[in-house]
Amino acid sequence: MKKLVSLFVVLCVISTSYAQEFELPKNYKLVKAEDYDTYAQDFVKATKWITNTPLSEETTKRKDTYAFIMKWLQGSPKVSITISQDIATFIESSDCLIVYMAGWGAYCVENDDYKDNLKGNVSGIESVISFYNRNKGLLGKIKAVEKYKKLQKKGKLASYIESKL
Repeated sequence: MKKLVSLFVVLCVISTSYAQEFELPKNYKLVKAEDYDTYAQDFVKATKWITNTPLSEETTKRKDTYAFIMKWLQGSPKVSITISQDIATFIESSDCLIVYMAGWGAYCVENDDYKDNLKGNVSGIESVISFYNRNKGLLGKIKAVEKYKKLQKKGKLASYIESKL
């Protein structure tokens, strides 16, 4: 039991230090297709940062990071996200929506898989669940995310999302 608690503490410290170490690229330019590849890993790091950092911390940095993520997603020649109202049922939360899109995009970059809508959606929803769990006190209860949490716990998240595609 002591080892489990120690492992948990170490993971928390690593997660916290990772979130604090992220730096948004300065003077980034997203014009040509090559620019998006140049900043792909920064995009992934930004996604992890917004997912793991509480909403109440570094609000200016969060706003700037959201802008970078949205600009990268909108212009990326490889990543194409189709938002379905049947899946992104938490659309009233702009924070959750950005985390969802970023999680999908990060899946694409990390796995070099730009075509699998199911896996992209699942990754996006899993990012939202993680973000929601960390920020529920600030976000309030979001029924749609609660539903996804239950499906994930039962191991039925992917099959449910697949039924909505």
